This record gives sequence, C-alpha cells and structure tokens, in this order.
Amino acid sequence: MRWNFAKRRSVSHRIILSFMLAAALPLFMLGASAYYLAYSRLEQVALDDARGLAKSLGMDVFERLQLLTDQLLLVAENGATGRALHTRFEDLDLGERVRGFFTIDGQRRIAGITALTAAERTVLQGSLDSVVADSPVLLAVGPGGRQRLFMMVNDGDGYFGAELSLRHLWDTAGVAARPERVCVLDADAVPVFCNHTDYRGWLAASASLMTVNARPGSVRHDNGETMLTASWSLFLKPYYQFERWTILVGVPESLAFASIARFDRVFYGGAVVALLIALAFGRRLIRSNLEPLDRLSAATHHLAAGEFDYRVQLGTGDEFEQLGDAFDGMAARIGQQFRQLDASARLDRELHSATSIESALLSALVALEELLGRGRCALLCQERWHDPGEVYCIGFGAQSVEHCEASDIHEEIHELAVQRGLVPLGYGVGTKQAADEPVLVPVTDGDVVAAVISVRYGRDGDVDTVRRVADVLGIALGNLAMERRLYYQANHDWLSGLPNRSRLHDQFVEWSLSSAGTRAIGMVLIGLDRFKQVNDSVGHTMGDHLLSVVGQRLRAALPDDVVLGRFSGDQFLLMLVDESHAQLLLRLEEQAQCMSRELDREFALGARQVRLSASMGAALHPRDALSFEGMLQCLDAASYAAKASRRGGLLFFSSGMRDRLVGRMDVEQALKGAVANNEMVLHYQPVVDAISGRVRGAEALIRWQRPGVGLVFPGDFIEIAEESGLINEIGRWALGAVCRQMVAWIDAGVHLDTLNVNVSSLQTADDTFEDSVAQALQESGLEPSRLTLEVTETALIGRFDEGVERLKRVRQLGARIMIDDFGTGYASLKYLKMLPIDGLKIDRLFVKDLPDSPADDAIVTAVVSLSRASSFKLVAEGIETRSQAELLRDRGVPYLQGYLFAKALPPEQFVDLVRAMDDAPAPTAAVGSA
Repeated sequence: MRWNFAKRRSVSHRIILSFMLAAALPLFMLGASAYYLAYSRLEQVALDDARGLAKSLGMDVFERLQLLTDQLLLVAENGATGRALHTRFEDLDLGERVRGFFTIDGQRRIAGITALTAAERTVLQGSLDSVVADSPVLLAVGPGGRQRLFMMVNDGDGYFGAELSLRHLWDTAGVAARPERVCVLDADAVPVFCNHTDYRGWLAASASLMTVNARPGSVRHDNGETMLTASWSLFLKPYYQFERWTILVGVPESLAFASIARFDRVFYGGAVVALLIALAFGRRLIRSNLEPLDRLSAATHHLAAGEFDYRVQLGTGDEFEQLGDAFDGMAARIGQQFRQLDASARLDRELHSATSIESALLSALVALEELLGRGRCALLCQERWHDPGEVYCIGFGAQSVEHCEASDIHEEIHELAVQRGLVPLGYGVGTKQAADEPVLVPVTDGDVVAAVISVRYGRDGDVDTVRRVADVLGIALGNLAMERRLYYQANHDWLSGLPNRSRLHDQFVEWSLSSAGTRAIGMVLIGLDRFKQVNDSVGHTMGDHLLSVVGQRLRAALPDDVVLGRFSGDQFLLMLVDESHAQLLLRLEEQAQCMSRELDREFALGARQVRLSASMGAALHPRDALSFEGMLQCLDAASYAAKASRRGGLLFFSSGMRDRLVGRMDVEQALKGAVANNEMVLHYQPVVDAISGRVRGAEALIRWQRPGVGLVFPGDFIEIAEESGLINEIGRWALGAVCRQMVAWIDAGVHLDTLNVNVSSLQTADDTFEDSVAQALQESGLEPSRLTLEVTETALIGRFDEGVERLKRVRQLGARIMIDDFGTGYASLKYLKMLPIDGLKIDRLFVKDLPDSPADDAIVTAVVSLSRASSFKLVAEGIETRSQAELLRDRGVPYLQGYLFAKALPPEQFVDLVRAMDDAPAPTAAVGSA
C-alpha cells in the first residue's frame, strides 16, 4: 500500500510537474517573443524620439536666435548707446539672453559693455569683410566648448551687436536636467555644448552619425554603455551667414527600455498566478483538462508568432475557462498595445516626413482607422500659413482630402468651424453632445486649435487614443507651419514680400532648363534713381516703407506671367520668358514703360508727395549670357550705363558696357590702396594778382601717380572715389598735405596769402568733416586763415541747413570758405546770402567766350559788383588769353587763374614759377607770357 501510495504520489508529481512544465514553457516563449518585439519596437521609438528631440532642440535654438535678432534690430533702430543702451537692454528683458552689447562704427571701431580681448576684436572687425551688410551676422569666437557667440545687425552707420548668453541659447539648465545625452557640434564636428561631461567616448563612437543625412542608430562607446543616437542639423547660412550646428542626441539604453521592466513584472506576475492556479487544482483537473491545456499551448504559439487576434475561447465552465479568458484578455491588451505602438511609431515617422497638410491629415486618418476602425473618424483643418482661410476636410468614410467650405461638411464639425474659428481649447473633449452625436477632439498647436477630429460611435478609451493621435498631429502641423515660414523667408524679401535673389535664381534655372534653347529669357534690373536722397532726407524707416510700396505698386501693374523680385537695396529685378527674341524685346520695353509710368505717379511719404524714376538695364538669355551670374553682370553693366547716360530710361546690354564696368572696377580696386601707398600727389596752379602780376595764392589740384599707368587726372577717378566712399579718405589726405606744404613754403621764404583746396560734397556731408579740417591745421601748425576750402554751391542744396551749420563751424576755426564754379549750380541768391563764405570763383563758363560775348561781360560785371558789395574775395578761373585777362582786370576782377599764367605744377616747379613771376615786371607778369 505504501508503495502504491508512493507510486501514485510519484505519478501525480510527474503529471503535475509535466503540467507545470507544459504551462510554463508557452508562457516563457510568449514572454521571450513579447520581450523581443517590445525591445525592437521600443528601440525604434527611442531612435525616433532622439531624432525628434534633436530637431526640437534645434528649432528652439533657432527661435531664440530669431527672437534675439528682432530685439537687436529694435534696439539698433532706437540708436541707444552707453548707459542708455544698458537701460534699453533691461527694458527688453534681454538680461538672460545676452551678456552685453557693443557697436562697430563705419571705421570698425568697437565700443560697448561687452569685454573683448584684442584677438576677439580683431576677429570681429575682420569678419565684416565677408558679410552681407543687410543681413544679421552670427559669429563664433574661440575653441569649441569655450566659444563666445556674437550676433550683429546693421544699424545704418555700422553694426550693433551683442554677445549671446550660452546659458540661455542652449537652455543649459533645462537640457542639463534631461537624462538624454545632448551635444551641439559646429560645422567641423567640434562640440560647442554638451549637457554631460562624459561625452568624448560617445562622440568618437558617433562620428558616422554626424553627417546631414545620417540615419539614427545604436552606439556602444568605451564605458560599455549603449546609446541610441540621432542627429539633426540646423542650417543658419541663409539667415545669419553662419554655417550650421548639428544637434546630437543619445538616449541611454537603460532609459529607452525602462518600460521593459514593467512589462516583465506584469507578465511574469501573471504567469506565476496562472501556475499557482494550475498547481492548486491540478490533481483534480489534469485528466479532464488536457485538451484545454493543449488549446492554451497552441494559443501561446499563435501569440508568440504575433497573431494577437487569436483567442482560446474555452467553454469548460471551470478555472481553465477563466485561465483561457485571462489569456484572451491579455492577448487582446498586448495586441492593442502593439498595434497602438506600431501605429504611433508609423504615424510619427510619416508625419515627420510630411510635406503638406494633405499628407499629414491622410497619415493621421490611416492611423485612426487602424486603431478605431474604418469610417468612424472625420478631420477638419483650417490653413493658417500659406493660404489663410482654406479649409481641408476628410469626411466619415472618405479616403482623400478635399478643399471645402465649412457649410459643406458634417453638421457637427460645421458647428465647430463657425466663421472658420474652429473650436476653443477643450471643447467637447471626452464627452458626447448627445447619445448619437460624435465626440469632438481638438488638435492644438500650442494655444491655437489647428484642426478637429470627430469620432462617432465612441467607446470607452477611444478619446484617449484619438487624443494621442491629435497630439502628434498638432506637433506635425506646427512643424509644417514653421517649415513653410522658413521656406517663405528664405525665398522672399522680408520688406516687400517679393521673391528674393535666391528665388529669382531658382526661377531662372527652372526656365532655362525647361526651355532647352527654344525660349528666350528677358531680365531687367530696375535701379531707383537718387534713392539715397530719400534715406538722407526722411530716414531709413520711411525709405524702407517707400521701397515696400514701390514693390507692391510695380507688382500690381505687371502681368501675372512676369516675375518681379527685389534684388538688393533700391534695385528690383524683372524676369519674363518668350519664344521669340523680337517679341521678348517688345515686351521688355512695354514693361519698362509701364514701370516708369507707375514710378512717375505720386507716392505718399509722410506729409510729402514724391515721384520717382528708375534707370533700367536689360539683358537676354542666351544671347548675352548663359548663367544667372553672367546675366547679372550684364545687367549691372547695362544699369550703370543707363544711370550714367539717361536716368529714367532703359538700355539693353552690349559688350562695350562690360569693358567699361570692368575698367571702373579696376580703378576702384587700385584706389583702395592709393593713399596708403603714397600714390596721391598735389599740383598747384597759381592765383595771380591782376594788377601786380605776382602770385598771391594757389589752388591745389590732386593727381594720382598710378603704378603702371602714370599720372591720372581727377576727372578719371574722383567720381569713382565718391561712389565707392573713398573720397573722405582722399580728402583728409589732401587737407593734411596742403597744410603741410604751405608751412614748408613759408619756412622756405615763399610767401602766399592762401592755399585753396577743393572739397567734395560728400566730405561736407560727413559728420567728421570739421574734425578733419581741425586736425590738419593742428598737426601742421598752419595759421587757419591761410587755408581756403572751395565748395560748389550745389553741394549744399540737398541738406542746406545742415551744410551751412557745418561750414560755420569750419569758419569758426579760422579757415576761409570760397564758392567754386559760381553761377553754374542751382542755388539762388537767397542761398548765397545765407552761406558763411569769404569769396567767389567765376566759372570758366563765363570766361571762355570773352571778350566777344556781351552777355558774359555783363555777368562778370554784375558778379564784380556783388562781390564788392558783400566784401567777397573774387577770383576768375579758366583764363587762357591776354585779352581775357585784360578785360577781367578792367572790369575789376582782382585775382586771375588759368593756363595763361601756368598749368598746375608739381611743388618744386611751382616754387620756381612764383619766384620768376615775383622778379618779372608787373605789366608782363599781369598778362602772362605769350
């Protein structure tokens, strides 16, 4: 008996053990399969999250840069400096965003509250050689990890800048608290910021993932930890003239698979419960329940194979049925979770790659139908970016996106989209409006409702599922909006809204490739004439407003097939295409006439009404050039020729224009080093006493001893110097050289009353003009009354009051002021009365026809009377014959100048001439030599 009992017990144990093994094995297989699937899925989700986080951090940095740019531009427009700059900085609440401010003036002098080393100042000043003046500039100084970032914006006279706070830019406090590894790399893959200190091994192992198009992947570095790593590049070249930053994000494997531990506890806890139930009732139920066990075993195999819809469905009415139901419930939950994970991951990938609202909505619909079933969801989205007011909708059961009016869609969604305002936040979430009405779930982008999802026949848990989809869709719609804004900003001028140079280039390439030589492309460069006067007289803000209005008016007047863009500054670019060269020429002329008419209409500029004109240069592709850059060179040459010859007209490009433009460019480049290389020289033309014949003064005339060319007269380079801004440097040199020469002659016993030097209108408009005169007098030690500045009357008309005040300050220094070329400008006698001058020069225009012109004789007589009444010194220039000199002397002109006496001579020859004329008899000297 004891043996039989022991035997039964042994058999029972073996059966129980076999049962336990049979029950445990499928469960463990299920766990392993589920673990593998969950591990793979979570790994993909973690990689996608790393990619998304890298992009999100990059966009956050870009938004901070954009905000700081706007605020710097605001501070720059207010022109605050010094203590006022600091106060303005506090008013804008930039304390956490920047470390300090600085300014760079036109001479590249740096001033401000930011502490800069000499090396950093040199880098900042040198960077200005390669930047586009109208665009913000972002500059990194120093090695990686210890870089200092500076942002500069153009403030009209130079640059206004700030040193960025790296703590704010990288959000070091927020990013440091994240468990993920985050590093920001520059274009050379050098780290500029990392939120953890032990990053070097990880960066070295992640080198292959730092390229622009690299796919995310797993990286195992030298400390043995595996990081799920992804990167995203933030391109800043179009906006800040800065290459790029690459954001590298690594998710630790322990963080990515933390949910696996929870899954293990749930699964193995359930398995233990099941085994305990089997053990408790095994003795009594084993024989009668072998079949349910087989079915359970089969179910586990199906579940392990990923067949989550397979069900046991036991009908034994006992614990095995409960076990089967529990197994079915677990399979259903696991299947639902995996479907949600798979749908969410797929939706996230598709939305990240979505390029339009339609594709984003369709991806969301596919995910919703997979999760809830077909025909249960409808979507509505109102366009807020590219075409505001456009409504996109997908009705219940529809498979495509339609453009519709709110009244054309489901009544409940229509109620949500009244006046296209969609719904307020939280409206209808999680509750039904009536038993048969859909549940309404808003899709939000920040605080704005971007879309609405309507779910009908909602069941418990459906709203949570839809809300998760809505969250992902809202982020995608926000990213689409940002990408569209960035694309628009990259391809359009911020001021006028017209296509910019980049977009015009793309349009040209598109036309040239599609035409394949069968069509011609016409381009017109429209340069507004004398637009600088607008900025000088009413300010750059009003000038910008005028440019915007001009662009809008021209665009409205042109046909739709004509492309008009803002090229740069006060220049616009027109492009059109036609199959016939002849027809294209006619159309270009028609559009040029149309634009001229529009510009000739009055523009409201504050309280003023102004009319504009434009000089236009035109070129044809492929006749004149094959590439876009080649066409621009042709347009520049034609436009320059148009400004020089016929302001307000249109000129077509010819080959000679390019040669002249290249010649001017060569002159400008050579001029840039002329003063520093001592290439400028002064020649002196004597001013003779009409009675005694002795030299009383001289006019200094500049010459350029250009290497390889020889002596260049001012008519061949002064205009170019004025256009390029070099005239101030040349003028300062001339002032100093004249003063030093006069002192040297006085020391050598050559006594002259005064030396005259010509002053450009650009010099008199410069704020440093009087300082330049004072410096030249002080450094040379010349008595100020011996220096006479010759200015033309038209040089002061544009900003008369300001010019008069500046000349008064110069005159207070003791220097003399003389009006050159008197009578040839546009000034009235009223202006002459107001000018602080000491003398007049009769222009050669009124001398050359003497003594045969009674009109010129009368003019000279009148000017002599005017000068005597006003106590002005009077000089007549351009005298070439004895008869001219004798008549002028008879009319009372006291001083004469011209080729009759001598041309402009080098200093040594001039001294010899002065001594010779001083020794000559008075009558002979007075009329010159034959």
